[in-house]
Amino acid sequence: MTEVYILGHNHPDTDAIGSAMSLSYLLNEIYNVKAIPVISQKPDIETRYVLDYFEIPTPAVVRTVANKQIILVDHNEIAQSLADFKKSEVLAIIDHHKLEIETNKPIYLLSEPVGATATIIYFKYKELGISIPEKIAGLMLSAIISDTLQLKGPTTTKKDCVAYQNLADISGVADVDRYGAEMLKAGAVINNNTPEDFINGDVKEYFIQGKRIRIAQVYVTDMAPVLEKIADIKNEMNKHISKNYCDLFMFVMTDILKINSMIVVLGDERTIVEQAFNTKLAHDMCYQPGVVSRKKQIIPLLIKAFLAK
Repeated sequence: MTEVYILGHNHPDTDAIGSAMSLSYLLNEIYNVKAIPVISQKPDIETRYVLDYFEIPTPAVVRTVANKQIILVDHNEIAQSLADFKKSEVLAIIDHHKLEIETNKPIYLLSEPVGATATIIYFKYKELGISIPEKIAGLMLSAIISDTLQLKGPTTTKKDCVAYQNLADISGVADVDRYGAEMLKAGAVINNNTPEDFINGDVKEYFIQGKRIRIAQVYVTDMAPVLEKIADIKNEMNKHISKNYCDLFMFVMTDILKINSMIVVLGDERTIVEQAFNTKLAHDMCYQPGVVSRKKQIIPLLIKAFLAK
């Protein structure tokens, strides 16, 4: 039986892990393959809360995908996958981000502008007439809650709302609104976070016009504890820039209750952020009300600003 790894992005979040696990179950039901959900790093606090709540084992952590057949979920950019990614055989991509990857042969591609990759997979279950087990429904529901901030975020679509409600009914969660709020709050606990944790937790890298962009994001219910550590956080950002080199490093503090962000900006291309958001940095920071999404509200503006240079 053919073995296929189902892999989310580096620094996997609830959508990356939930999508990998729910797609694996679907593939094992309908195809003669052994689909294995894998992750490149341990789950974050929010995803740990979800896995514990539904009593689901953590997927295996892998450090290499060389010579493996893989399906990518919740990402398609080389910078966001394992270092030896190019030595694998990509069979398919299921994603809701902008497309960047190049492949050496045609592959199956399913990409939709929805709030979560789990939403895409939910509708694939419906299309194929495959029943969704309660725990898998819980994973997919949690992924949608996470990526759409409980349907309050700017990436939310009607399809996310439909999937959310139907998965809530299947999952067995008695009070889905309360569950979602508690899940998001669990992920926003940052009391013990070090500066290194902040910049290396939920982080993604992009290449735009030949420039390497690194964007770390933390979700909080109160920015004050993070702002108290901002000098140390900036020091760690500068260390990363010097050691691993990137042209632009952004650290985004997002308040999940007020739906806004404070962004710390460092690197040679920091003026791009001023152009993109039509703002001026003060002490390397800018406040952005309503901005919570890298995918929809930050990256598109950066791309536009770089293209205008």
